Amino acid sequence: CKAGFAGDDAPRAVFPSIVGRPRHHGIMIGTGQKDS
Repeated sequence: CKAGFAGDDAPRAVFPSIVGRPRHHGIMIGTGQKDS
């Protein structure tokens, strides 16, 4: 069971990384509009 919990913790660490990516994409999109 402990191994299962450890597996759940791993995916949770992935979520913060994914959340950080969209923020960068939003900034890049805003920059693209300024260039246009």
